[in-house]
Amino acid sequence: MDIIIYNILIAISVTLIGYIFGSIPNGIWIGKVFFHKDPRDFGSGNSGGTNVGRVFGKKVGLIVIILDAAKAIVPIYMIWLFMVKVPLYNNLPLMADMVTKYCGGDTSAYLVQWPVYWLSFIGATFGHCYPIFYKFNGGKNVSVYYGTAAAAGWLFGIVPGVFFFIVLKAKKWVSLASVSCAWFSVLLSWIWAILMLTGVVSGSNTWLACYGPALECNYVFAIVMTIGATVLTIKHKSNFERIKAGTESKIKWMK
Repeated sequence: MDIIIYNILIAISVTLIGYIFGSIPNGIWIGKVFFHKDPRDFGSGNSGGTNVGRVFGKKVGLIVIILDAAKAIVPIYMIWLFMVKVPLYNNLPLMADMVTKYCGGDTSAYLVQWPVYWLSFIGATFGHCYPIFYKFNGGKNVSVYYGTAAAAGWLFGIVPGVFFFIVLKAKKWVSLASVSCAWFSVLLSWIWAILMLTGVVSGSNTWLACYGPALECNYVFAIVMTIGATVLTIKHKSNFERIKAGTESKIKWMK
């Protein structure tokens, strides 16, 4: 029971860390500091990079997109480094005593053995969309989602990125391209997870999808990507209503 409680506390802590990072309102801060305006008062009414770009210019929008993506990437890698590089069992006598008492000295039965760092992405997702610092009114999760997918591996980031521009060129709607890209990434993540679960893919050939053996893109990754894409889709409800009504803005820079 103590092991279960320990893992639950770790999972909650990781999620909360992600939420705090995700709640950093880059678009709002940049708008208020440099332009003395809140981007949520204009355009689509959110603080994400796309709307910030419409209100304050493309360069400012790009900066916000990069910063918002970092809100998810930084805590994921920070927690991953802490988990795999810091020898907690050897350095904390209290933990060593607990492992000896409850697990007979076997650390593999006590320490977190699954990629719990992916839960920080869930936290960052809800923090970005519903930031605690600004009355739970934030962005639409595109930058956070795609930043995480791109950080996980080229199969989940670069390939869907190409798909994004294909849809964007065909339909000229950023919202539709963003949602399509997210679900395409979800599809690829589940295909990869199934290949891992069935043993078709092993640790020796993770380079087929990822940059290396660092972040583990297994079924846990596929689950959190699915949750993130669901939130992203829900946040774009108004965009789809405008598409249906024929009032959604189309880009003009891609022919």
